[in-house]
Amino acid sequence: MCNMYKYINYIYVMVLNHMINKKILIRIMVYPLAYVLWGGYMWYYQLVSPYDLTHYLLELPLCNSNFYNFLQSLNPIIIEFFRIIYTYFFSISIIGGIGFYLLYKKNLLKSDKIMIDIALGWLIAGIIYAIFIVKSPFQAGVGHDLINLHYLWITTRPEYEIPSLHTAYSVLIALHYIGEKHKIKYLFIALGILIPISTLITGQHWVVDVIAGIIFGYLLYKIPEKYYLNIYCALNSLAGAPCKNCKRIN
Repeated sequence: MCNMYKYINYIYVMVLNHMINKKILIRIMVYPLAYVLWGGYMWYYQLVSPYDLTHYLLELPLCNSNFYNFLQSLNPIIIEFFRIIYTYFFSISIIGGIGFYLLYKKNLLKSDKIMIDIALGWLIAGIIYAIFIVKSPFQAGVGHDLINLHYLWITTRPEYEIPSLHTAYSVLIALHYIGEKHKIKYLFIALGILIPISTLITGQHWVVDVIAGIIFGYLLYKIPEKYYLNIYCALNSLAGAPCKNCKRIN
């Protein structure tokens, strides 16, 4: 509660000091609401019985204990590096990826597109997971859970496997930064490579999940920018600044 108060107070001070305009402020308030899509699914998941396809996946190449024994027997320093990448840098990739365009470059259309891509990804993935699930490698007994942070299962489930959203979103962010001139792009591009690898080494995902996640992230990225324009203009209108360039951006 104390941290939330500090956050609200910080935003308030920024507004008073004209460090942040209303269009940015409205996005800081609205963007977190996208997570409601995922939170709603977490509740809905309790009411459905998706098909468990784990036994089919175990027949595929690299979906066996030999593969995970090899990965998880790497040097402990390498293991710890990828454990940190998985645990902490996924959130950094999303929050930092959006925040850079929203707060630093003030490219609101770009930050809107990334956020909507992520929200749409939650929606589509939620539908997929309601139809079928696949147990994680550590659940299936072919690998070990090298993360072992049970609080993670408050916001997700270990059987939410195909596609891997860790992979999809890190790849999505990396794709958005490929054309960026600022050197920070190298961080997000690197995370777009390291995070998918971390999901394998830590025993959280299968190779199939990662491949599906890469494709999923790419498809989200390829949605034409013009389809996000209505939301972009709506957010500007909420801030009391109707969009004057909507007809120009196509």
